Amino acid sequence: MFKLDNKTIILSGGNGFLGFHFTKHLLLNNCKIIIIDKNNLNKKLQNLKKKYDKKLFFYKIDISNFVILKKEISIIIKRFKKIDILINAASLKLSFHHKNKLNFFERFEKYNFELWQQAFDVNLTGTMLLTQIVSKNMLKFKQGNIINIASDVGVISPDHRIYEKNLTRKYRGVNFNTPASYSISKSGIISLTKFLATYWAKKGIRVNAISPAGVYNNQDKKFVNELSTRIPLGRMAKPEEICGPLIFLCSDASSFITGSNLVVDGGRTIW
Repeated sequence: MFKLDNKTIILSGGNGFLGFHFTKHLLLNNCKIIIIDKNNLNKKLQNLKKKYDKKLFFYKIDISNFVILKKEISIIIKRFKKIDILINAASLKLSFHHKNKLNFFERFEKYNFELWQQAFDVNLTGTMLLTQIVSKNMLKFKQGNIINIASDVGVISPDHRIYEKNLTRKYRGVNFNTPASYSISKSGIISLTKFLATYWAKKGIRVNAISPAGVYNNQDKKFVNELSTRIPLGRMAKPEEICGPLIFLCSDASSFITGSNLVVDGGRTIW
């Protein structure tokens, strides 16, 4: 039931932190992975590409640009014929903010509109556009599986206290936060998931979402502790702990699941 042999998967945002782990674990399940990303492959993915040359493919595409996206996806479909699974994992990268000298972590009262718009262009509109284009191939074969990567802060509000200093706990705070644009765009992805699940329910296409909590990636130790105290399991997620749920939703083990938002958060959203 969990086999993914010879499935052809498009993965947007595969160049990101979670994207790498998704790619690695999916390749172990004998899939063909087509990564699309705005940036060139990082070194870890380049090494995977050498190892899985006939299973891993890369196309440099900006998913927020509809004209280019439509053209490039048509090239991909012409080459691979049938797309079995679409994983929408692309999110706005910090490189955009640094390049444009904008403060991604600015307080809401002063938040830059260009950053807000760009976050929605990539996180939500890009997901919609890519899904719209790829779905035409899935509808042709009357079969498809779409998985959107959302976030626990698309379900609940970010806990702003974990970023702010707390002198009684000798916690100095951190120089980052979760911007409204991220939280709200991820909430939109969850709503889009539910809409499309019912819209395509009789067309052979399943649509689900995964909402991870914070995933450990060498963050500040005191921040990790602050966040961990708000999670019933008492820690942040490991990257591979998001991959298991992803493979489950990709496989026939989840064949009667559609419109779900699988929250992988160590219990955070139940508190």
